[in-house]
Amino acid sequence: MNQVMSKIINLMRDKKFQQAEFYINQELEKDPQSFDYNKLHAMNYVIQEKFNSAMFYLTKCNEIKSNDYDININLSKVFNKVQDYRSSLKHSKIAMNINPDRSEVYHNIAHSYLHIPDLKKAESNILKSIELNGGLKSKKIYSFVETLNLYTDILFAKGDNKSYKEVCEYLLNNSTIHLGDIFRKLLRIDKSFITQNHLKTMETYFESFKKNPNLVERNLGKSSIYLCLAEYFQKTDKQMSEKYYLKSKKLISDLQREPLYQRQEFVKKVINYSEEIDEFSAKFPSNLGEGLIFIIGMPRSGTTLTESIIATSENCIAGGEKVFFDLNCRPMIKQHEAKKTDKKYFYEALFKLGTRYLETIDIQRQGKKFYVDKMPGNFLWYKFISANLPFAKFINIHRDPWDNAISLFKQNYVNNIFYSSSFFGIALEYANYEYVMGKWKKHKNNNILDIDYLDLVTNTESTAKKIWEFCNLPGKYEKIKRTKYFAQTASKEQVRQDIYTSSLKKEEFLDFKEDFFKNLEEQRNYWLNL
Repeated sequence: MNQVMSKIINLMRDKKFQQAEFYINQELEKDPQSFDYNKLHAMNYVIQEKFNSAMFYLTKCNEIKSNDYDININLSKVFNKVQDYRSSLKHSKIAMNINPDRSEVYHNIAHSYLHIPDLKKAESNILKSIELNGGLKSKKIYSFVETLNLYTDILFAKGDNKSYKEVCEYLLNNSTIHLGDIFRKLLRIDKSFITQNHLKTMETYFESFKKNPNLVERNLGKSSIYLCLAEYFQKTDKQMSEKYYLKSKKLISDLQREPLYQRQEFVKKVINYSEEIDEFSAKFPSNLGEGLIFIIGMPRSGTTLTESIIATSENCIAGGEKVFFDLNCRPMIKQHEAKKTDKKYFYEALFKLGTRYLETIDIQRQGKKFYVDKMPGNFLWYKFISANLPFAKFINIHRDPWDNAISLFKQNYVNNIFYSSSFFGIALEYANYEYVMGKWKKHKNNNILDIDYLDLVTNTESTAKKIWEFCNLPGKYEKIKRTKYFAQTASKEQVRQDIYTSSLKKEEFLDFKEDFFKNLEEQRNYWLNL
């Protein structure tokens, strides 16, 4: 290894990603086809979870050398992250042929099969991954937290509650590191499984995080512990619970560098560019999207509950939260903005969105007529989706703003829903959502059905009937069948329970309620006065 390469690797290890990128680009200017430096570029983006950029360089490396283990295993990882499970399996199998004794191959395969879903294959592969890491009883296994979380998710998806509880309890009792997700899983199954010893152990973890010199790792670790404690005290000590939630969110807010208003500016750009779509309506496919159902709204507004209801229909697959349109439309907007007058790239990519989406979901859809995509944030991309998939239906779930805000604030959203760390951020996003949906609905369309969360939980049967008629679903809503539904979201344990009205008219964080509505009204006025 030469001196420059060693320097870049050390920078990446120290999380100095921009400096590493500077030196990588210098070397690629000398030799753009260098496999080693393109590979470093790819790894630099993988570590930062910038998956579109990582994909570009991984693909370039794969074209130069198709039998490299690292490139194929990272392609399988990135394809899983962007939910292209067919491509992920393809590269996992290539990596396995190169080296069948690496645990990450089987982890990636298990991840794909959990979401396809093929739970038998998911379980057999995750067990193989665990075995190659020394087994559940080894100390080594705690270095692979993602694998432990994936294994417990597979058990939950299978409905194997006995093993799910036993494994979560075992891991929590024997771990030498903080397992926040496992703690919360066990807590949500049965609070009695959480002992005073577990709480005492958290004090030790907390002290270790306080000594961590890395600000990001320190804040994330402390925040996770506060969040665990907040959820633990939620039903027994409201004041204590709120105190821990606020501490947790403060630590996360301190890490966030993306200004909240930056998202608002981006929403304006989406609206501006989406208006150009009408000029090219004749060029879009006119026969795609039949059977597709997009559930949109604010996160924590009832999208998962709605999907669990629809998933009881015959000939229907619940696909979960698909990141496809956000991953593809966001860079299109940025490219379009950068090129200003050159629209060729924008429209060439735009006209392919529908067919590419259908290809991506095909492995999950399994020939079923109806497919549900419950990514809440797709409300932003409604115009893009409906232009490419004109036969698709949209169900817009709206929830009382304060109930929605509290539910969002209490979740462990660190990167993907950064605005949820403050009630101001949530108010701003709620106003964005209201305005955008109002904008789309001004056009006379018949492919959006509005559902109020209040009706969803208090008049479930009649609301389900309304959804069935709107989507032309076969059969009828089956209450018993809904309890077997698996969602890879924050609501996965909650959504299997009976539907209660306790999520309505929440009386929590009341010190923030007045300011929340004041901020919400100010943001509504901002949009109205544009």
